[in-house]
Amino acid sequence: MNGSLPNADEKRRSPLAGVGAIICGGGLLLGLQYWPWLAQHWDGFSRWVLVALAMGLLLWGITQLLALARWRQTATRRPIWNRNRMAITRVGIVYVLIMSVMFFGSIIGKTNMLMFVFAMMIGPWVLNGWIAFSMLRHTYAKRVLPQRVMAGEMVSVEIEVANHKWFLSSWLLAAQDQITHVRDHFQAAALFVRVPARQSRRGRYFVRFSQRGEYSFGPLELTTHFPLGLVERGLLFNEFSKLIVHPRVGRMTSRWRSDLWNANEVVERRRMRAGLFDDEFHRIREYRLGDNPKAIHWRTTARRGELMVREFQQTRDRDLVLLVELWQPVHPATSDTDRVELAISFAATVLHENLRQSREARLQMIVVGSQTNAWDQHSSLEQALDQLAMASSSPKADIRPVIDEAMQRISGSSRIVVVSSRPHSDLRTRTREVAEPAELLCLSAEVGNLSPYFVLEELA
Repeated sequence: MNGSLPNADEKRRSPLAGVGAIICGGGLLLGLQYWPWLAQHWDGFSRWVLVALAMGLLLWGITQLLALARWRQTATRRPIWNRNRMAITRVGIVYVLIMSVMFFGSIIGKTNMLMFVFAMMIGPWVLNGWIAFSMLRHTYAKRVLPQRVMAGEMVSVEIEVANHKWFLSSWLLAAQDQITHVRDHFQAAALFVRVPARQSRRGRYFVRFSQRGEYSFGPLELTTHFPLGLVERGLLFNEFSKLIVHPRVGRMTSRWRSDLWNANEVVERRRMRAGLFDDEFHRIREYRLGDNPKAIHWRTTARRGELMVREFQQTRDRDLVLLVELWQPVHPATSDTDRVELAISFAATVLHENLRQSREARLQMIVVGSQTNAWDQHSSLEQALDQLAMASSSPKADIRPVIDEAMQRISGSSRIVVVSSRPHSDLRTRTREVAEPAELLCLSAEVGNLSPYFVLEELA
């Protein structure tokens, strides 16, 4: 189920049944009190039956309205125990209206045949409610969430339903799950046709998370209106979970590495070298015509009986410091929010690209938003993505003190990259106050600035 689908259960649950029951019960009590001909016709034991029926309708209507109000708070309030719920479906509402017409017609018209039809219609109503309640007895449900999720991808959430009854199977169970985010809320469901006695069944629903951040799952509810569809019974489980959705990851272009390190070589700095050409040993291979005789490895040559040379490859990996500024105005527009999300996706892609291609380089990341978080390569990539997923923007975010501190601590072989959600002109003006343009690679999180280096589905 896609996260953008409307909540169909909210449309089905309405206060119409409860209000109708209150009106019918109140009208019946008023009729017995103020209509003399009705009181004369229904006296003795039959009068007390009508009074009991009217009171029952009033109480049932009030409980329906209270249950509906409690259900609308289940996304934010945590239940203490499993709760049973009953509601009338749309077919059931029509069925109740027909029964009401039969009942009041038999009273007003003094027709026993209508009363007989009314009595026959009550039987399936009561039977449907009892069977639906029996379907949910000794039935339990739980969910299994995936470990890693990225925004925009389709994932499956597994739901397991166990039937602990000895003999009776459970039919047509719908497991409904509430999913809540700061900027999103929807409902997903999985249908179980039959769960045999003393067995369990697993089903799943598919969802696409459109936002990064933390999603809350719960409560989980099993519902059924088997067999006639007149009454719906629900069982609410105290089953809550949380899932962190990582930001979208794109792809870095070939221009990214060339511009990044070529710009660094233009700046004349003294740096430590591991060797004459900053090379690192790669492997030992057979001698080829034109190889440098100084690279011959004599010990391996003597052991194998043929000329073997040492092969080196030049490493251009250098330390990278990634500074992310998540700024947005007090009253952000859609473009401001888009720049924040694009900056976070760009940072996540840089982490993936650098850890995949660089061998010995050190990577650091500092995110400045409502809070300042730091990460280095000694921690796991999942922790960095969690920080980016939970990061939030702020009007007070200022990257200049972090740039100043990074310029004092980095070595000569390091490169500082600044990606900010500020407009390009504002970012250039602010960074010139603390560093020379040649010492930083400053990128504003705008499509025009990031598209030469960064490819994301939205940028295409």
